[in-house]
Amino acid sequence: MEELDGGFGIGSSPEAFVRLDSWDGRIVASVHVKGLKQGPFRYMLYLIFSQGDKLVAIPAGSIGTSFPGMQASLEIGANTLEAHGVKPEWVKYAAITAESRDKMWIPLFSSFEKNLKWDESLRQVLYRKAPAQQAEKVSEAKKEQAEEEAEPEKKEEAKPEPKPEPKPAEQVRSQPEQKAEQKDLLSDGVGLAKCDISKLETLLKNNFEATQPFKRGNPDYTWYLVNDLAKLSNIMYMSGINVPVFANPKILVGLFRYKHILAGLYKGENRSNYFVIGIPARDENDNRPFETACRWVPVTGSDFRDLGGYWLVYVSMRSGEIVV
Repeated sequence: MEELDGGFGIGSSPEAFVRLDSWDGRIVASVHVKGLKQGPFRYMLYLIFSQGDKLVAIPAGSIGTSFPGMQASLEIGANTLEAHGVKPEWVKYAAITAESRDKMWIPLFSSFEKNLKWDESLRQVLYRKAPAQQAEKVSEAKKEQAEEEAEPEKKEEAKPEPKPEPKPAEQVRSQPEQKAEQKDLLSDGVGLAKCDISKLETLLKNNFEATQPFKRGNPDYTWYLVNDLAKLSNIMYMSGINVPVFANPKILVGLFRYKHILAGLYKGENRSNYFVIGIPARDENDNRPFETACRWVPVTGSDFRDLGGYWLVYVSMRSGEIVV
C-alpha cells in the first residue's frame, strides 16, 4: 500500500500489505500493518468495488495498532456482498482510513490493477460510507447499554487462563512415556479449541512431505516441507486458522530464496497445541518476519545452502492467535 494522507507514521511512513482470498462468495482480507501511530483514531480497512459506472465502498473491519507488525484477518460475508450488488472479483481498491468523530483521513491506499491510480473522487466514495459507520457504532453502544440495564447483577470477571509456553523445537525429551499421556489428553474431547488440529494434521500429512529440520529435534513436533503457500493457506483456512501470517512479504522472501518454508505441529501437555510456521533465514539478523512474534532456532548441517536456521511463529490451536 502507498502512503496517501501523511502524519500517521511513527517517525517515518507507515507500511501495509493486503492480501485477499475468496471462498464461497466471501472475501477474507489478510492485513500486515507497521508504523501506524496510536491515538484517538479508529483505523478501518475498506474495499472499493466497481459496480457498472459507479464505485461501492464496503468496510472489512477495524485494524489495531497494539504492537509493530500487527496483523488482522478481516472478512466480508457473501450476504454483505450480495446486498451491495457486487462480487469478489469486482474489487478494485483497498484503503486504510483513520476515523475520529466525524472526520476521516486515508493514510494508506492501494489498487489491485497497475493501471488504476488514486483519484480524489475515491475519497468521496469513502466519505459517503462514514456516516453509516458512525450510526452503526451509536446503535451498538445503545444496544450494549440496554443489555446492561436489563441485567443489573454484577458478573464476576473471569480471570484469563495463562497460555502454556511451547518447549523449544530443538530439545531431546527425557521422558518418552509422557507421549502416551499426551495422546490420551488429546483424544478425550475435553476443552474448547477454536482450530481443528485433527483436520489440520491430516491435510498437512496428505499434501506435504514430512521432514526433520533439526538434528536434535523435540519429538513433540511434526514438521512438513511447504513449497506452495496458496495450498497451505487453504489448509489453514479449512482448519479454522485465520491468522494472516502470509501477509508478511518476508515470508515470500524466505520461500523464494530457499524454495520452502516449514509447517509444523507442536503437541504439548494439557492440550497446549500450536501450529508453527518456520521461515528460513541465513542467521538471526536476516529476514526476521515479525518484531516480537517469532523465535529464532538455528540449524546445523542443512541441505539448503546458506541456511542458518528458522524464524518460528506459533499459533495457538485453542485461541487461533499468534503467541507473542
